[in-house]
Amino acid sequence: MGAIDGFTIQGPFRLKLLYHLVMRPRTPTELATLENKHLSDISRGLGKLRKAGLVEFASSGTRERYYRPTQEGYIILYASMRQGR
Repeated sequence: MGAIDGFTIQGPFRLKLLYHLVMRPRTPTELATLENKHLSDISRGLGKLRKAGLVEFASSGTRERYYRPTQEGYIILYASMRQGR
């Protein structure tokens, strides 16, 4: 995929996760349902996005963890969309 500020999103899967999170904060379970993927795949993808500083936890007041894009995540997603990815 494209490299922005030295970070490469490898494959469309992580971009899809970012796209889903732009709509609203979501839990890993919600993302697994949307993508028809195993929860461990979602957790792994979110972990890599979080480590890269592209997603963060949104406070929810519940036991579930909700994720949302960081400012950098929005920039990466927007740039990837402009490149036609």
